Amino acid sequence: MNNASLLLEKIDNNTEIVGIIGLGYVGLPLAVSFAQAGVNVIGFDKSQEKVEKINRGDNYIKDIRDAVLREVVETIKLRATTDFKRIKDCDALLICVPTPLDRFRKPDMSYIETACMAIGQNMKPGTFISLESTTYPTTTEDFMLPIIENESGLKHGPDFWLAYSPERVDPGNESFHTKNTPKVLGAITKDGLEIGERIYSKAIDKLHLVSSPKVAEMVKILENTYRLVNISLINELALLSNKMGIDIWEVIEAAKTKPFGFQAFYPGPGIGGHCIPLDPFYLEHIAKKYDFDLSMIHAAGHINMRMPNYMYIKIATALNKQKKPVNGSKILFLGVAYKPNIDDARESPALQIIDLVIKKGGEVNYHDPYISSVKTPNGNFFRSVELTEETIRNADCIVVATNHNEFNPEMIIKNAKLIVDLRNVIRNASDSTFKL
Repeated sequence: MNNASLLLEKIDNNTEIVGIIGLGYVGLPLAVSFAQAGVNVIGFDKSQEKVEKINRGDNYIKDIRDAVLREVVETIKLRATTDFKRIKDCDALLICVPTPLDRFRKPDMSYIETACMAIGQNMKPGTFISLESTTYPTTTEDFMLPIIENESGLKHGPDFWLAYSPERVDPGNESFHTKNTPKVLGAITKDGLEIGERIYSKAIDKLHLVSSPKVAEMVKILENTYRLVNISLINELALLSNKMGIDIWEVIEAAKTKPFGFQAFYPGPGIGGHCIPLDPFYLEHIAKKYDFDLSMIHAAGHINMRMPNYMYIKIATALNKQKKPVNGSKILFLGVAYKPNIDDARESPALQIIDLVIKKGGEVNYHDPYISSVKTPNGNFFRSVELTEETIRNADCIVVATNHNEFNPEMIIKNAKLIVDLRNVIRNASDSTFKL
C-alpha cells in the first residue's frame, strides 16, 4: 500500500493528526473547527504565551466562543506546542503564518520559509501540506516545494503532497465563520487534491476544487484586489465629492436603488486588515517577473496609501476653520480597529493618521472598546482612555475613525467642540462636523 492509500485509510478511520502552524486569527479558528469535528489537532506557534493560553482553554480570538475552545481542549482534541519536532506526529500540516510586507513594501516570505524548513526537517513520509496564508501565485510550487524537498530529502508525489487553500476569515462576521464559509482548494497532483478534499471536508462544509495551487493563489488575490479597487474608487470619488459640495453617502444610497449592475462600497480613511492593503504588492511582485504592468491595481493601491494623509489634511482644515492649529490641539480618536466591532488594528489607517497628527504637534488620545492598548507604525504607544462626556468636552477635535456600534452619536454631538467624521457615524451633522 502506497503513502497516499495509507493516509486516506487514516482519514477514513478518523485516526489522522492535523497540525496547524500559526495560531492567530486564521490558525486557531481552523484548529478548533477540526477539533470540533473529532479530529486530533496539534497547534504549533513560536509564542509560548499563546500556547499556554490555549492549553489552559483561555481564548484570545473573539470569533471563537470561549466554551467551544475549552471543550476541545478538555476533550484533548486540541493541544498546542512550541516544539516543532512534533511535526513528525502529524499526517497533515496546514500553514497559517503571517505574510507581511517588508520596509520596501516587498513580500516578506520569511515566515513561510521558516515553516517550510521546519516541516522539511521534521515531517514523516506520507504528509499532506497546505498553505493558507495570503501570497502571490506560484508560491506553492516555485517557493515552497524546493525548500521542503531539499530539507527533507523526500520527493513530492510519492512521499508528500502540496496544496494551497486560501483563508477567508472575516473578523467580526456573525454569519460566516470557518466552517460555513466555502473553501477553495488546489493541489499539485490528483492524489494531493483528493487527500486535501477528504481532510478539509471534516472541518469545512463546502469545498470548491480548482486545477492547481496557482489558480487557488490567484483566487485569493482576485477576491481582495476586487475589494481594494472598488474601495479605492469610492474613496477617490468621496474626496472629489467633498470638493464639489456633494454628499457621497447620499450618492451611494441613491445608486443602491439600481437592482442590477451595482454593488455598494463605502468610503473611509483607508483600508486595513492583513489582506486587502497587502495583496496588490504581492501581485505586483510576481507580475514584474512576467514583465507585466498592473496599472489599475497599482493606482488603487496608491490611492489607499494616500488616504491617511488626506484624512490628516481634513483634520487640519477643520481645526483651521476654528482658528486652531494642529500643533498643541487635543485630538481624541474614536476607534483604532480597521473595521467596526472587532479587536484587530492590523494595518489600520487610524494608526497612520495618529502618527501624522503627532508629527505635526497634536496631542493625541484614543478610545476603542475593543482595543485596550496600541502601538502605531512609528512606535507611539497609547492606552485607550475612558469615553465620557468630560473626555469629549476636553478635546479640541473628535475624530471618528472606526464606526463601532458602541459609539453614541448623540452624546458625541452634544459634547464635542469639533467633529471630523470619517465613517458617516454622525448623521445629523452640525456646522462643527466635517465629514469624509
